[in-house]
Amino acid sequence: MTTDSWTAPSIDDQGLLAARVADDVDAYLGVLARLDVFVPRREPDQGSKFSLRRSVVKLNQLTVYGQLNNAIRGTSKSALTVSQEYDTTRRGARLVLPVYTRALLPAERPEGVYFQRNLFPAWVQDLAKQRQTMQLVVNPGTPEEYEVNVGKAAQWMRKNPQRVGGWSYLRGTVRTVYNEPTQGDLARALACGAHLSVTNAVPWNTLGHAWLDYHSERELLSQWWGIDGPVQWQNQVDALLDNENPQPVDLVLGIRTERGAGVRPSGDPAQDTELLTQAIDAWCRDRGAPERLAQEMADIAQWVVRCETWMRRDGVIAPDAIVATQDSWDWGRCVNMARWGLSCGFCDRTTAEQIVRHAGNLCARTYADWGQISAAYVLGRVIKMGRQGNPEDSYRESLQMHRALMQDPASPYLTVPLH
Repeated sequence: MTTDSWTAPSIDDQGLLAARVADDVDAYLGVLARLDVFVPRREPDQGSKFSLRRSVVKLNQLTVYGQLNNAIRGTSKSALTVSQEYDTTRRGARLVLPVYTRALLPAERPEGVYFQRNLFPAWVQDLAKQRQTMQLVVNPGTPEEYEVNVGKAAQWMRKNPQRVGGWSYLRGTVRTVYNEPTQGDLARALACGAHLSVTNAVPWNTLGHAWLDYHSERELLSQWWGIDGPVQWQNQVDALLDNENPQPVDLVLGIRTERGAGVRPSGDPAQDTELLTQAIDAWCRDRGAPERLAQEMADIAQWVVRCETWMRRDGVIAPDAIVATQDSWDWGRCVNMARWGLSCGFCDRTTAEQIVRHAGNLCARTYADWGQISAAYVLGRVIKMGRQGNPEDSYRESLQMHRALMQDPASPYLTVPLH
């Protein structure tokens, strides 16, 4: 296939194409060594918790995750052959397995097959332990197509550890695919979920495909969100989009604005916390709020002031600014919930787009600019995640994503108008 009229649909694909045109296998493997790829896997067990063809079966959680880790991720000593695990083909006497970059995934999947996401260097070394002689065909049918031997690729990874990247290399990087929207209403709406996309090393402007990394996404929704089916998924979408029933964090921020308690930071966090706590106490007394809610809101008030102090120090917000609402924390996650719903077969692409657009419209109506959206997301994440674990770690991670999105020339925060 000629490359004259064909454009590689991502920075990663540009690297692969350049190496392919030069017939430089070293450069080609050098790109793959820092890349996640997608491989067609056969559904291993129709009785598994996250079967492609059956409704969810509730099993012991540890048993299910053990089955997933062993049967799906390819790390077990299973008796299954590689050709049974993967959707392989034959080229003459050679056993061939197609491998795809995200931007060049097929629009359709074979029946009973899903595309599993893998970090290429770790995956190919695991695969070589099972089948050294198999051939990988990267992005078949495109100008990037290149055939690589599994054993030789694994050997290259071992010999060039300095060129091998892990998930930490991909996470925190703003990634874009050029064959999906980069401008317009849908792109703007997808950008509202960019914080979590960057955290998960996913291109900010892709919705993905049905059954994409199916088992991992189902496991994520079950473990982190308690979602095991389409009804629970829809309920969560509705909750994330619902701004009529504020959560305790929203109440705290609203009380501060309503009562003018610390809306202009004094420079003394203890004083600002005291003012906000007093306003919360008065609000709770006026409404006869339960003691448990009053205590939770007082605790949240401390975290709000503390997090905003960090954010002023690091330039996330101006020295005299506060965060008026953390709604973008919910709406940004909802954009990603739509992506996960599509991957898990809980909705079709049209529905996923409608959810994303709705979340994007809410963000555009609520915030003046991308900086406000990002700051609100940081505050929401630190209060939610930090109160459950280490707040400083949550803040550092969020700050890294904020800086990437506010500084990377490829970021939608710099290339896509919010209004």
